[in-house]
Amino acid sequence: MNDNHLSNVPAAKFAVAVMSRDRVGIVRDVTAALTPLQANIERASQTVVMNYFTLILIVAFHEPYRPEDLRDRLRAAGAPGEFEISVKPFEPGAEKEIVVSDADNFVLTLSGTDRPGIISQIAAYLSGKGINIIDLYAAKPEPSKFVMISQLAVPRHMNAAQIQIDIEALGRKTGLTAALQHENIFKATNEVTAPANFF
Repeated sequence: MNDNHLSNVPAAKFAVAVMSRDRVGIVRDVTAALTPLQANIERASQTVVMNYFTLILIVAFHEPYRPEDLRDRLRAAGAPGEFEISVKPFEPGAEKEIVVSDADNFVLTLSGTDRPGIISQIAAYLSGKGINIIDLYAAKPEPSKFVMISQLAVPRHMNAAQIQIDIEALGRKTGLTAALQHENIFKATNEVTAPANFF
């Protein structure tokens, strides 16, 4: 018998991602495939974007399963070719690592005329400043309109006012209205409604 059954220390832990066209019952099928392996789902996040389903799980096992075995098992849980599966070993301590230390959370909102490259241009600016994108939601409410709400981790040593000026200037160059607010101010005063699971 594996000694790991006698302790809370898993023999293997993985980050599992599932992507497919949306339908009823995907979560049921994926979790049912894991249940016989005595899988413990420690964290889960699921969303649907324009009828495409994505699910990310952090899963622990008391047996040292191989990533390829889990991939094959999960692919078989759907129709042939239905599920795209990624299985990555979970790095010890990953959940405790801080990507940007000593930072405050801000919310960036963008709206305006849609065109290719908006997200890429904004992401390049933020990355260049060492600002981490924690969460991002973007959509086209109308064929020619673009909106984006992004939660950012901004290092406290940075001048948030200057970042706001830079982003507004970047937005004007591309025909967008941009605003950067501290997360607490956004929650208290902004009329823009973020997705329910955004914060």
